[in-house]
Amino acid sequence: MDKVLIVDSNADFLKSLKDGLDKMHQFEVLVASDGEEAVRLLSNEKVAVFVTDINTPTFDGLELLAFMTQEHPNTPCIVMTDYGKPWFRKRMDQQEVLYHLEKPFEIGALASAIFVGLNLRDEGMNYKGMTMASILPLIEIEQKTCRMEVKSAGKGKGYLYFDEGVLIDAHLKGRTGEKAALAISEWDRIAIKFSELPRRRTRTRVKTHLMDMAGATWMREETEAISEEESTGAGVVLETSTSQTLLDEETSRSILLHSIDDFKSIKGYQAVAILDADGDILAADILDEHIDLERLAIGISSIFSVSEETAAQIGFDRSQALTLHTRSGIVLLVTSELEAAAGLRLMGVTTLDGNWFYMKVQLENLFPKIVSGLA
Repeated sequence: MDKVLIVDSNADFLKSLKDGLDKMHQFEVLVASDGEEAVRLLSNEKVAVFVTDINTPTFDGLELLAFMTQEHPNTPCIVMTDYGKPWFRKRMDQQEVLYHLEKPFEIGALASAIFVGLNLRDEGMNYKGMTMASILPLIEIEQKTCRMEVKSAGKGKGYLYFDEGVLIDAHLKGRTGEKAALAISEWDRIAIKFSELPRRRTRTRVKTHLMDMAGATWMREETEAISEEESTGAGVVLETSTSQTLLDEETSRSILLHSIDDFKSIKGYQAVAILDADGDILAADILDEHIDLERLAIGISSIFSVSEETAAQIGFDRSQALTLHTRSGIVLLVTSELEAAAGLRLMGVTTLDGNWFYMKVQLENLFPKIVSGLA
């Protein structure tokens, strides 16, 4: 069974995470309360996914991540922060070896992130290791003062200099300042080390803001910007009734085509489909032609509709998803709380040993793209 190591100094929080994940019976959960204990476990155990809080005793989260880049560069990592989550302008959240998770979060959010990491490993998509873009926002969170040594395969070695989380200088093969920093910020497959900031490095030679260099903004800032657009009428909000009429088969096929590689990378992938409220297929991709996808879509939609009615009758909240485990495979049906996606359902099919949890994550990620397509 795969092993997941979680590091956090809060004993009660750590226990709640372990108890919640243990109930899933999908992987073995190891825990450590500080950096030293984490390094010892990493040296003695084969860890599939590494999870750490950004603030940990003895070694902080950044130092632990630096250790991972040196000793376990292909191991997917998840960093938990209280400050916020960076939003990257280039799509990378689900494809990075380093995944950011903002506290507080539901146990399902952590489980989803872990399954994303396991899927990256299973599909060989973790070979790029960590990227500078994913590390740089953490320097700002920690307001770290240091020299960072960065190595990248085929690119050599460079240095970045930080004063209280602000990038002040850089050095790379004779280049300094802005040009050196911008070049290093694009590296992947990195191995990093931290040391004290040399006293002579006090002059600021870099003008570009650290988050701009990472190609990111903080999620809270992005959310505020979206809220402001909606309040001023700049955003587009589609009524429930329009989603079913605007999402025709041609638009559905186009949206699915642009995301199909994300689904085909899932271990055990068999099929994916966009359905209307009646279970009719608007767009689909199928790997196993022996599956009667139309009949399956109608059938699981009917089951879901019954479950919705039952949930309402007994006072439960609205149904969000349905998972059907059979001897031949696993079928998932997912809905969304987005108003513009009301009346739509997404279906995925995996083999019995497939990564169905990651299929659920990708189905949920498809809804915002559908809304964007409608806009």
